[in-house]
Amino acid sequence: MKDNGATAATGMSDRWTETDMVTLAARGVGKVDALGPRGATLCSVAEIEAMAGLLAVLGLPPIPPGTAAEIIVTQFMKGLKP
Repeated sequence: MKDNGATAATGMSDRWTETDMVTLAARGVGKVDALGPRGATLCSVAEIEAMAGLLAVLGLPPIPPGTAAEIIVTQFMKGLKP
């Protein structure tokens, strides 16, 4: 992964390449897939951010805290059907 200016506070770079994001997300998913809830606790912050970023890139809309999810989820699910 290339370092695009990591900050001391988070250790995170400003952005990833698409390959970096997919790799980090897949590593996180692999932990959860192999170990279930224990795997989720082993995911790094970068892996969690990459999973969220990849879901957003794939079209999953964010639902802000306190917002009703039904309309957004229904619209997203309609878009998945052929």
